[in-house]
Amino acid sequence: LAQAILAHAASHSRSSRGQRRGAQTAAMSIPTGPAPPAKVTLDRRPDFGKILSVAFLYTTIAGMLNGVAVYELGTPVGYTSGPCVNAGRFLATGNAAAKNILGICTLFYAGGIMAGLGGSACDGDHIFEGRTSPGMLLSSVMLVLGALIKRNLNHTTLCMQVWALSQGLMNGISSKFSAVPIRGTHTAGGQTDSGITIAQAIIALQHGRAIPCMRKVLINAVCCFGMVLGGFLAGRTHKKWGIMTALIPAGALAFSATLLPKLIAPPTSPRKARSSQAALVPPACSKEKEEEEAKRIK
Repeated sequence: LAQAILAHAASHSRSSRGQRRGAQTAAMSIPTGPAPPAKVTLDRRPDFGKILSVAFLYTTIAGMLNGVAVYELGTPVGYTSGPCVNAGRFLATGNAAAKNILGICTLFYAGGIMAGLGGSACDGDHIFEGRTSPGMLLSSVMLVLGALIKRNLNHTTLCMQVWALSQGLMNGISSKFSAVPIRGTHTAGGQTDSGITIAQAIIALQHGRAIPCMRKVLINAVCCFGMVLGGFLAGRTHKKWGIMTALIPAGALAFSATLLPKLIAPPTSPRKARSSQAALVPPACSKEKEEEEAKRIK
């Protein structure tokens, strides 16, 4: 009886191992899709000038819209640190406007969720690959909708919330750019990153080492200038056109979503170009690093 039990257990064990091996073999034989294109880092991008131009355009659009929002609505809608502070102040004093400010923060957040769920329709690489962006086009439409709500219905709260959703979506899409998050509606985080990079460069120079790549610093400088220019344009045009000044950044955003990608698209297939750039394009900031490594080895 003992021998029969042991034989049955051994047979069951061999059968289980065979089933597991069969499942593993079947899993390995399942065909997989093509590998995703390689991510090209910022220091390897050959189109850095185009990246700077697009970052400048996005931040000018956001700067002008937020300038109009401050004039018409009393608050910016393209970032949430200030509105969060104001919401806290209003809650402390029992101001009924607290819920309206919290609506800005919530809908900006919702815009980022929309960008995350949008897939290729909210892809930050579209403008560099010749593709139309439905997400950016929707963001521009919401800017027009908010302006019409304010002009025809005089509904300030609804206008600011629609614009906050639009800006959250725009910021989410621009942040999904594969080489570097552009973050087209605010510059504070980029300024911090740039300050750290500059400090690292100073330390490297003091010790005779190669400095880090400064491309992010240049992008942030361009973005800050774009914000200033956008606010300047809002100040110059708002007295003449009022709330309808928002149609200018809305039109520029629609242009960036539809026509501009066709104008700056690479001559080769965009997906193929992105997958081959990492192998073909040498890093723009690697020469000094190679020299430093050669000295260290020597």
